[in-house]
Amino acid sequence: MFEKIAIIGTVGAGLVIGLMWPATHHDQSTAGDFSKADTVIARSSDLHYYADAEVNGRPLHFMIDTGASDIALTEADAKAAGVQVDPDQYEVIGDGASGIVRGQYVKLRTLELGGLRQQDVKAVVVPGASVSLLGQPFLDKVGEIVIRDGEMRLKNRAGS
Repeated sequence: MFEKIAIIGTVGAGLVIGLMWPATHHDQSTAGDFSKADTVIARSSDLHYYADAEVNGRPLHFMIDTGASDIALTEADAKAAGVQVDPDQYEVIGDGASGIVRGQYVKLRTLELGGLRQQDVKAVVVPGASVSLLGQPFLDKVGEIVIRDGEMRLKNRAGS
């Protein structure tokens, strides 16, 4: 009985320490210029987080998707941001819930959300997408993401 309690206590302590341990594995060499203020995004009534960011200096509406492996733009958003898209260049980029996903990889000169700014950002334009997604290529460079009490807080890196 004592061994089970000791194992449960050890695992519990490890979880607490792991959740509190600061992430220090970010690649500083590719980080953008970050301001000191955190970016706070309120949860929408559909339980997602949306934010207006600037792409190439133009405002676009994104759904923040912590599970997305790419930054994805709708065709309309790509056009609004001055990104050249050629439907003849669309290729298979992945497999989604509805099957094969086609798109075109592009590079964004700048992507800025609040005080978080990145340059030369890889993204994909997805025909038929209903909303642009802000995924891991941007979020990986955020110091910390905290979701609590209906808010998502993008915390800037210390010393940035």
